[in-house]
Amino acid sequence: MTDIHELLEQARRGDGGHTRELLAFLEGFERIVLRGAGRFGEAFGAGLIGLGIPPERLCYWDLRADALGAVNGVAVALPFSTELDRATSLIINCIPNGSLSGSAGAQEFLAAGYGHYLSGMALFEALMCRMTGETGFDPSICMKTTICNWCACERLPSLLRKHGQATCPNEFSDELVFSVATFVVNQKCTLHCQHCGQYINHYGQEERINFPMERLKTDIDRIFEAVDGIGYVSIIGGEPFLHPELSAILDLVMAKPNFGVIGVTTNGICDIKDEHLEKLRNDRCRLIFSDYTAALSEQQRALFARNIERATRAGLHITVGQPLWATPASLRKLDLEDSVKAAMKSGCQSRHSCKTIQNGVYYPCSTTAGLGSHHLADHSLDWVRIDEARSARELRERIQTVDQRAFYESCDHCGEGGEMLQFAGEQGFCERYRHIGGPL
Repeated sequence: MTDIHELLEQARRGDGGHTRELLAFLEGFERIVLRGAGRFGEAFGAGLIGLGIPPERLCYWDLRADALGAVNGVAVALPFSTELDRATSLIINCIPNGSLSGSAGAQEFLAAGYGHYLSGMALFEALMCRMTGETGFDPSICMKTTICNWCACERLPSLLRKHGQATCPNEFSDELVFSVATFVVNQKCTLHCQHCGQYINHYGQEERINFPMERLKTDIDRIFEAVDGIGYVSIIGGEPFLHPELSAILDLVMAKPNFGVIGVTTNGICDIKDEHLEKLRNDRCRLIFSDYTAALSEQQRALFARNIERATRAGLHITVGQPLWATPASLRKLDLEDSVKAAMKSGCQSRHSCKTIQNGVYYPCSTTAGLGSHHLADHSLDWVRIDEARSARELRERIQTVDQRAFYESCDHCGEGGEMLQFAGEQGFCERYRHIGGPL
């Protein structure tokens, strides 16, 4: 019998359907717990009910249970507040973004004895995504689907790869497609979030800069020449709207034939110019507002609301969401055994969803980017300096060599984090990161 996880991976990529088998698997459980009752959880639960899963078999677990009450007519309870039979219950993670969307989310339940666990994002792609093998690669579908997580999507890069093989073949005989690649355009921000995953507060003043356009153009051109395709191109900072040449950066990416969609992530506490709105108004770009207003002033909340209103009025594809944050890794050295580091890398979602290109360096994950960009360790085998590769083929091979390492020395710094925060974007400086540096 085919393993359910293998079947799910095939289906989410758009290979073979498998809808009947997957539904039969779900129907085999007495209770299905949907962990997360936010926008994705609500839409996913409605989708399951529409596919014939009885609502009485479903239950939601969410920390906001008291405020939510019920979703889709299904009661919302606090996580683990309901005692269920572990053998006949299935957990489906319906938190598509943030630290609980990956392996940390799985560990939360495996540690409590729940052995049946599936990714809601994977099931959404397999059972509900409207971009199929029949439609082929169609980024407009991604733009119209606002509940899923492009960072974790396998359907988009899979269909992009097939599209690229037919429309823009290259000289390479092997395959290198990124589900997502993040291009960092600056190291400055309009906020001072204590638990920023980029550790922006801890750059020295001389490093709080917009990267030069020449540097960004080189990075964008060379990465796209070295890979077959990038499903989701993420443009971030810092705060990207602080970069005076953001429109030109978008033009560079839009000119590439081998990408799926672009997302520009902003805190919304910034000056979004009319030229930005005009540049972003197309069927390949989305403006992603991270809502930190629970931690911000009344004046900042008003600016956030005005920017959303302007983007909406301009006809942009936008999303607005309140991220679930956990404390990022402290980046301290932990002196772990090599076997532990290898196990960490093997189970780490970051190596798929957090590939980062920052100031002339390809980093395979967020921890390597944190260490390298803050000069905390010289683990040069953990990343690739783009200018050191003399050709697209050499850059490709160097990236593949790094990606395929059994573990990174940087894994030894990936710990002392993961505690859930009450809300994202709390302002100020946190002593736990003082060792990283910066003007504290």
